[in-house]
Amino acid sequence: MTQQRRTAYIVSDLHLGGSGPNSEGERGFQICTQTAALSDFIFRLAAQPAHSPVELVINGDFVDFLAEPTKDSRSGEPSWVPLREDEAVAQQLLETVIGRSQDVFAALRRLVAQGHTLTVLLGNHDIELAYPAVRKVLGRQLGIPDQSALRFLYDGEAYSIGNALIEHGNRYDGWNAIDYDALRRVCSLLSRGQPIPSDRRLTAPAGSQLVAQVMNPLKQRYPFVDLLKPESTAAVPLLLALEPSAKKMITQLAKLALSAREHKLTTPALPTRSGDISAGPGSRSATGGELGFRSGYSDSDAELRAVLGDALGQEQARHFLTLLASGETSLRSDGLRDVTRGDIAASPVLRSPQRESTWSGGVSWVKLLLSSGPDADARLPALRSALRAFCDPTLFDLDKREPDDPLYRAATELLSLGRFDYVVMGHTHLARDLSIDGKGRYLNSGTWADLMRVPDEVFADDPRVSDDALRGLCRDIVDRRYEKLIIQKPTYVRLALSDDKVCEASVETYRGGAMR
Repeated sequence: MTQQRRTAYIVSDLHLGGSGPNSEGERGFQICTQTAALSDFIFRLAAQPAHSPVELVINGDFVDFLAEPTKDSRSGEPSWVPLREDEAVAQQLLETVIGRSQDVFAALRRLVAQGHTLTVLLGNHDIELAYPAVRKVLGRQLGIPDQSALRFLYDGEAYSIGNALIEHGNRYDGWNAIDYDALRRVCSLLSRGQPIPSDRRLTAPAGSQLVAQVMNPLKQRYPFVDLLKPESTAAVPLLLALEPSAKKMITQLAKLALSAREHKLTTPALPTRSGDISAGPGSRSATGGELGFRSGYSDSDAELRAVLGDALGQEQARHFLTLLASGETSLRSDGLRDVTRGDIAASPVLRSPQRESTWSGGVSWVKLLLSSGPDADARLPALRSALRAFCDPTLFDLDKREPDDPLYRAATELLSLGRFDYVVMGHTHLARDLSIDGKGRYLNSGTWADLMRVPDEVFADDPRVSDDALRGLCRDIVDRRYEKLIIQKPTYVRLALSDDKVCEASVETYRGGAMR
């Protein structure tokens, strides 16, 4: 009996959208600058012979509606919104994105015309793709006459290929969880041409609000804010060091962090409430404890607690706040100044060697929050400490294992159920290929968007080397010289199947040339 063989290629986080560089050399809002390579990749898939069928899965964040501004009707200036509720506006924006990415869509049309399979999953930057009229535009632009022929999962379902489970991964990220119950209601109303009552609206995820309210306004001056990884422990301290006035964003960030923390998981892979992954205050974690800080701090401190937790990590922030509380020190800025002036290593809580750099970094992070004045050089020691404490130079390693990563934890649980041997996600922009306790493998397809990282020299043991590298990084950012900082690592997951069972799986980087 002849075995049936086919190959699936999974890409995610293409982030097509946003204006490109202008005549004045400004970078613009486009974070995917590899559309030529992407179209070449897809054309090569389309050229595969009919006896070697190919499926291309675009696993979320296909286009980036958040990178597209809306013109203010009064001022004519661009404004940013976390979600387009007007179906016609979303339809027009998709056509704008397609117009800028004609080479990619020509390649996708060729793939479909050659009889290969295209599957699209919804992400958290392209929620508007789920609207009925927008789906029709997408299907038409992909060369599919009947939009129902487009295999598009936009209702919160995962997708399976043989013994591999595929999903974007934002389901497990409180910042970017989508209220699929509300999305279904909105699509139901739109399909009938009915207006959307105020109590039936879809609220954008906290992460989308963060992009629209905080990141995009900053990006006009600091285009690196959504490229540098990790965001909270690298981009935020850099912004605070270069632009003390950026601290006003922390209040917005903290309020959104509180909103994001309402999205709970009963177990790492099971939302507390199936429709929108959210629940009221007091939802409990898989271990039975509260997901968040213990009580004992005033409500007025909640914003700071939330942002510290997201920036420094829950465990470090909890101990940091315990230290403050043990000295009956308020979390208001005057109390924080007292702590940051003190000798943090003198505290018995912090004497453990493995905690010292983390706590020094935590204090430095808070010093940056409280800093002011034009002298950026004076903030470099705190910036250096914060980056060295909380940024991992191995972050981009394919085999980097992060046990606290919610996607990794969800994949571990899903594999333990025994139905799937592979779990493939995206969302994080960080490619991964990890075996999990003999249960199977977690694969992350990474991104085709540009990335930035803190240079390795910043982590050098020699303080002169480290400080020189940090000054160079700051100068490059201020002068907008991103060429040597940008990483382009277009990765994808390849699944080779025989009789609907995965026999080979790999995470690969596209470098041109023939596809295997």
